[in-house]
Amino acid sequence: MTTRSDPTKILEERYFVATNEVKKDGGKSVLRKLSKTQIDWLNTIVDRRESLKAVLTVLITSLTIKLDNPHQDIRLHKEEFQGGYSGRTYDTKYVTPFMKARFHRLAMKESGWLTRSIEQPHPFNRQFPGKIRDERVKDAFLRILEDIEEHEGQPDQYLTALFILLINQTADTSFLHSIAVGSRDATINRIMSGLEKHFYAKYKAAGASRLPVVAIYSIYQCLVAENTRYKDKRLLPLRSHTTSDFRSKGIGDIELVNTDEEFFEGVEIKHMIPITAQLVEDAFDKFQDKPVKRYYLLTTAEPCISTGEQEKIKSVIQRIEITHGCEVIVNGIMPSLRYYLRLLNNPALFLKRYSQNLEAEFSDSTDIKEEHLREWQSLRERIAVTD
Repeated sequence: MTTRSDPTKILEERYFVATNEVKKDGGKSVLRKLSKTQIDWLNTIVDRRESLKAVLTVLITSLTIKLDNPHQDIRLHKEEFQGGYSGRTYDTKYVTPFMKARFHRLAMKESGWLTRSIEQPHPFNRQFPGKIRDERVKDAFLRILEDIEEHEGQPDQYLTALFILLINQTADTSFLHSIAVGSRDATINRIMSGLEKHFYAKYKAAGASRLPVVAIYSIYQCLVAENTRYKDKRLLPLRSHTTSDFRSKGIGDIELVNTDEEFFEGVEIKHMIPITAQLVEDAFDKFQDKPVKRYYLLTTAEPCISTGEQEKIKSVIQRIEITHGCEVIVNGIMPSLRYYLRLLNNPALFLKRYSQNLEAEFSDSTDIKEEHLREWQSLRERIAVTD
């Protein structure tokens, strides 16, 4: 498919119109041009924008292509289809770069078509077999394309309205940049109660497994500043939750190095997965050729050790200590955090670090979702009423 104009210009023009409409009346005058059903379809996708950002990206790509080439059937998203085009190429070249500039948190790394549920050799019609996790989102996405191709739905109205809804949602999260962080009166018991509720809450979006990682990282930031064990040691920055330890040559979720930049201590964190002897073996594979002094395997699962694995784990740990010298410690997240908090001169400093790190994660990636921050905002207010 050859483009008839500059796709980036199309995207920027629709974004510019959406921004002005939001300033004028919140975008209501544009949204009124669409039917309630059409708005419901868009809202269904926008509501799951963080968990299913590939669908959002593919929808924006499809709408842009229709504006770029009105005669193109946007359901034919592969070149091998008769009359088809390469949606992935178009997305990679134009849409994802635009998303990174305008909606950074919602941008794919390369393309929405790299997602298996999207990358299917079938047109985007009602029979599309891709297993998009939310059936309501899948149905809304396919119905929008059908509406455009079969019922004279207007792609410019859809794209402008979609941008308005996204801009409004971004504005609605502005309070998250002022999560309360101080609290001289916060007790360890209240902090632990808040963390437990935060880790185990029922969330709609994925990403809760990142919360204990951020918590342990935050407590290490405090310990490195106070504890003599970590004098002259450096805490490495958190890597993306999806980055493989083997690919990055890392040893775990949390890593400390000494002055020679050699690994000193590591922590691997599991969410709702009991520790087994095999997990200990897998961890050893990561640090067996490194001079690590201590390695923790922590989990939010209760009990923390899988049934029948206690003696096997003990045997593996003893072997590692004899052959390597590293002390491996298996424990639950909650007792570990409680112990660490007792070592701090002021446990409230942990609250500050945790709140700030959650915000940073929210801004820099999509591991932490908006609902995770909203939940923490509410819990923080209960942990300490006075600051």
